[in-house]
Amino acid sequence: MEQSGTLSTWNDAKGYGFIRDQQGRDHFVHISNVHGNQRPQPGEQVVFIPGTDKKGRLRVQSMRSLGPVSANTAQRKQRPLAARNLKKSLSLVLLTSLAPLLGAWHMFQQHALLWPLLLYIGMSLLAILMYWRDKNAAQKGKWRVPEQQLHLIEMLGGWPGALLAQQLFRHKTQKISFQVIFWLIVAVHQAYWIDQLGFSGELLSNLL
Repeated sequence: MEQSGTLSTWNDAKGYGFIRDQQGRDHFVHISNVHGNQRPQPGEQVVFIPGTDKKGRLRVQSMRSLGPVSANTAQRKQRPLAARNLKKSLSLVLLTSLAPLLGAWHMFQQHALLWPLLLYIGMSLLAILMYWRDKNAAQKGKWRVPEQQLHLIEMLGGWPGALLAQQLFRHKTQKISFQVIFWLIVAVHQAYWIDQLGFSGELLSNLL
């Protein structure tokens, strides 16, 4: 029998989410079990046929929407979340970019070299564009941007933009293997500039 509930979460890129029933239980739902012409929207009211998977976990057999979320409700839910994501993203980017920015500025003052700062800015803008392109391709089922290409842009100085794009687009944040490589790239940049600022480049030279 059909039950009513609320689509509490929905990952459009991966095609699944969770329905919360009237007893507060969460039921997994896959896009293949969604009926109707509308894309699922978090917060909308739905009716569904409950079931379980092979391991006994709650899994929806069929789901259909009772109607779209009202514009006012959607705006109230999305605006605070977007504001929190933007604030979190900017704080994280500023924190991790402190050493590179200070190092690039120091290099400009000492040697009149502006290219490190311009490289970070240019590659970060390119990283944001490529993350947006990959996110858009994932949603539309088109050809994706290779992960090696994203990591190359990050290694060449685009990791601040990549970090911002990950948080704003909610993209590539759940894949552990991707995140491990990404943060290794960030760590390499941090170590280089900390060495330049605090040890005049001698620490890494001695270690290597």
